Amino acid sequence: MLVPRQEYSRELKIAAMREMDLGKSMAEVARMYQLSPKRLEVWKGEWRAKGELAFPGKGARPQPRLDAERIAELERKIGQQTMELDFLKKALRRFREQPLPAGANGNAGSMSKSGKRPKRRQR
Repeated sequence: MLVPRQEYSRELKIAAMREMDLGKSMAEVARMYQLSPKRLEVWKGEWRAKGELAFPGKGARPQPRLDAERIAELERKIGQQTMELDFLKKALRRFREQPLPAGANGNAGSMSKSGKRPKRRQR
């Protein structure tokens, strides 16, 4: 029977490494987080090598890269919405400057019936 492999969150790993950076011994941190000192030793090597970019998890990318992509996406969206607003403002300005013709604004003249009689269909 296989025992499932224990997975630890990135936050837990970073918290443990920061405790060690503050001067706590590996044994203290191991007891505090209920981890083996050997596991902490492995994490410490990765922490020293990569710093804040350590422990990316399953297919995760470093957060600054994700932030940069999200910022670029939002900037594109803001630009698009700004262009749409400008277009709509110009269209509204044109409608305000050019009132509708008298026949098209619902006056009685536009509602009256034509004097012509409808043509009968011949059989």
